[in-house]
Amino acid sequence: MKTKNLALTNGIVGLVGGIILLFGGWFVAGGALSDAATGSATSTSGTVALLNILKIAILALGIIVLIYYKGDSRVNTAPGVLLIVGGAIALIPFLGWIGGIIAIIGGSLYLASLKNFNQPQQ
Repeated sequence: MKTKNLALTNGIVGLVGGIILLFGGWFVAGGALSDAATGSATSTSGTVALLNILKIAILALGIIVLIYYKGDSRVNTAPGVLLIVGGAIALIPFLGWIGGIIAIIGGSLYLASLKNFNQPQQ
């Protein structure tokens, strides 16, 4: 029996990660201003590295969950595809906010599918 832990994890990562990606451009701009004031490059590079890891994590979780829940009627394929598309679009420079919106939608669909785990698998 497949558990709901992966769907819960994808829902949380999709929502929180999508919100972070949505405002990621502002985080990078704030880091750049901080770096300009201090004369270093640590804030910007750290923020960009964190955002890139988050983008790859969203993409990887979308792929993993499509394989894991293949043939399971409780979880639809649409949220996994949305996470894959959101992560892929977010990897394109200056389009991270669009990928964030798509990841938020995918994450919310995963959280909506959690109610299906109370029923037996068909």
